[in-house]
Amino acid sequence: MSSTTASARTALTQRAEELLKRIRQIPYLSLVMAVAAAAAVLLVILLWARSPDYKTLFSNLSDTDGSAIVTQLDQMKVPYRLAANGSTVMIPSGQVDEVRLALAGQGLPKASGVGFELMDKQAFGISQFAEHVNYQRALEGELARSIETVDAVEKARVHLAIPAPSVFVRDRRKPSASIVVHLRSGRTLDQSQVAAITHLVSSSVSEMPNDAISIVDQRGELLTKNGNPDSIDDAQFKYTQQIEREYQKRLESILGAMMGPENVRAVVTADVDFSRAEHTQELYDPNSDPKRTALRSQQTSESRQVGSTAVGGVPGAISNQPPGTAASPINAQDQQTTRIEPPNSTRRDQTSNYEVNRTIRHVQEQRGTVKRLSVAVVVNYRPAPAKPATAEAPAAPTEQKDGNAAQPQQTAPATEAAPEEGQPIALDAETMDRIKRVARETMGYSEARGDSLEIVNAPLTPTVDEDTTPWWENPLLAGFLSNYGRYIVYAIITWLLWRKLVRPHWLRYRDRLEQQRRLQELTAQEEEEEEDDDTEFEREVAQIKRQQHENRIRDVRERARQDPSLIAMILKGWMHESEDKK
Repeated sequence: MSSTTASARTALTQRAEELLKRIRQIPYLSLVMAVAAAAAVLLVILLWARSPDYKTLFSNLSDTDGSAIVTQLDQMKVPYRLAANGSTVMIPSGQVDEVRLALAGQGLPKASGVGFELMDKQAFGISQFAEHVNYQRALEGELARSIETVDAVEKARVHLAIPAPSVFVRDRRKPSASIVVHLRSGRTLDQSQVAAITHLVSSSVSEMPNDAISIVDQRGELLTKNGNPDSIDDAQFKYTQQIEREYQKRLESILGAMMGPENVRAVVTADVDFSRAEHTQELYDPNSDPKRTALRSQQTSESRQVGSTAVGGVPGAISNQPPGTAASPINAQDQQTTRIEPPNSTRRDQTSNYEVNRTIRHVQEQRGTVKRLSVAVVVNYRPAPAKPATAEAPAAPTEQKDGNAAQPQQTAPATEAAPEEGQPIALDAETMDRIKRVARETMGYSEARGDSLEIVNAPLTPTVDEDTTPWWENPLLAGFLSNYGRYIVYAIITWLLWRKLVRPHWLRYRDRLEQQRRLQELTAQEEEEEEDDDTEFEREVAQIKRQQHENRIRDVRERARQDPSLIAMILKGWMHESEDKK
């Protein structure tokens, strides 16, 4: 039994070896297997590269909305993936917009709040209180939807506190609002956006002041500044920075044109007054010219008296005397001949009232005026001009009359060492004064305002802008890899398969074909050479045989000429042999 099993194993091993030998003898097997393996790998990578890129359809979904959206996606036969514990739904990027519009038409997701569609389902006989509550809920939902349209806001929730109206003025209260915003990752709201949301809500609710609105983000930080209106905020800080940048740009622009853009550095500090101030001034012009003054009122009183003086005086016994005795008619003629001058009294009074020349001036100062400017300017040294190389030969000694050599003249040492070649030199006083005058005019220098200007001439160190961000954290590189990374991997793997798998087999196959071609060429050449050798040998043999035949014929002819009887006997013998054969 054991011998039978051993023999069977031996036979099976021999068959396997023979099969392997036959397979190895196939000339194209290795190349075919390498190409097949490479094609399979490339097909798998191509399918992976062409797989759809999934993007977020909705995020931060509740369980109810997530279930409804997944059910609808199954009905629409749209592939999807779930992330973030089921709160985020992702679908292929090419279908995001279409599916989002389709789901919005069906009212999904519903967790964003209800709007005025709530008023469409009012029950018959609803109370006034319930109707007021539904209206407030609908208004809160509509405001939340409007706030969510801001790019930085992902979700929003609005709470309105609308008091009941009262007929008593002292019992009336203003409405207020509280808003909670959930911002997108890495996004913030600046003060302009916060102010826009505040005005949006205050304009949507009747009689709601802006300072009654509070906005809080998901981190619990208060975004609205409803405290002191004169306190510094981001808008004032940006306005101050804008003024400083504008003055700095002016100074560096005009001074850079004089000294070079890289040789001037300026820093401006602005003191800006954001306080609110109002002034009322009343001026009177004393002793003004009546001709140039408006007449307000004029009163004239005039009296005239002709005749005897009426009884007058201090009331009392003396003034109350009876009149004198009247003239008798007899004495009338004598009285008429005597002319008595009557008393005459005239009086004229005039009172004129003129308008007072008064000037009332009410001034409301604008916020954001510049109170003071402080400017510091640093000007770089000027490069020293290159000096031409001048080598002075030493003075040769002069011969004197007595034959002694005179000593060369010694030059006096310089009082100040000249700057080395290529080293920068400081600017002179005239240039610095000119720069200072230009800077004063550029910044609008005012001594009454208390401005200060400092200009320093000093060597500047060249600054090298070094990007401290690592190259692998570059957002451009991340975006490029997210879009084309799979194709790069596909190309690299294709190159590796060709280099490590297909190319070696192809080279071996090509070498084998080259060897076979050379072997065939050698064999054909050898066969041609052998054929040429055989032909030459046969030609030589034929020539030798022909020469021998000719030589024999020549010998026979010589014998026949010398001994004809012998030739006759030979011919008779051949004839008898032929007859015998017959």
